[in-house]
Amino acid sequence: MAMLKNLSALMILLVVPVALLPKATFAMVGNPDCGKGIRSNCGSGLFQFIFLADTFTPTNECCHELLNSGKNCHNQFVELSISSHKPIKGTKSDVYRRSNETWNNCVAALSPVSPPEPAH
Repeated sequence: MAMLKNLSALMILLVVPVALLPKATFAMVGNPDCGKGIRSNCGSGLFQFIFLADTFTPTNECCHELLNSGKNCHNQFVELSISSHKPIKGTKSDVYRRSNETWNNCVAALSPVSPPEPAH
């Protein structure tokens, strides 16, 4: 029973900082306004996907927030999180791959679709 209590306490200590990290980290990056427009639920989902390989598909609204923050802000967030030795799933290369995948998927999701060329 004591072990279960300790495990519960440990999970709380691990989950709460992860839930708070994205918004706080985005705000701390070189530009204090860097992640200002990213809501905590969006930032948390992005963090969990990029760093913990959790399943998360950003909504168009979340993608809009990410892209508005800018690629530089996104990259700084990833670099800062890696350098702060936060727990990650996989290797740093996996994190960079998931980061780029997230950015590229958001760009693709919000890019206007051109109508097909008319057949001649």
